[in-house]
Amino acid sequence: MDEHSSHDCQCHLSSNINKDVYETLDELAFRRGLWSSAQQNDIDELRERLNSSTAKNINQCDSSGYTPLHYSVRFQPAHACQLLLEHGADPNCQTRASQSTPLHRAIVFNNIDAIHHLLKYKADLTLKDIDGHTPIEKAMTLNNDIANVLLKAQQ
Repeated sequence: MDEHSSHDCQCHLSSNINKDVYETLDELAFRRGLWSSAQQNDIDELRERLNSSTAKNINQCDSSGYTPLHYSVRFQPAHACQLLLEHGADPNCQTRASQSTPLHRAIVFNNIDAIHHLLKYKADLTLKDIDGHTPIEKAMTLNNDIANVLLKAQQ
């Protein structure tokens, strides 16, 4: 009799499962979605997922209230940000908790490349975060160079 014909072999015993390693459904969805590729700045994987027939809504929020575009603005050069915008990502989506737009976050991360992409795709300079700051006001508190870029874009 083959050792695998009986469910008593070691490979079929539930005691072999590492009970210390769990992945929640939210974590699994994140890892399989666009958020993970954007967060890791994995352009090839992001492009593949965007072009797959199983791609979810590009503006869908994860369990923390962030879209893939919110994650992508952390990286320079902002290839992931540009790719998401080219595929229809909303530059004006706001997080649930802080009401931050991708532009607010790009300012915080001092990502001038992402800021230029977001402005090209009509990021709204009047949207306010939970602190009541527009992107220009946020930039004025953090970085005058970025504030100047935004002020020029507003004109």
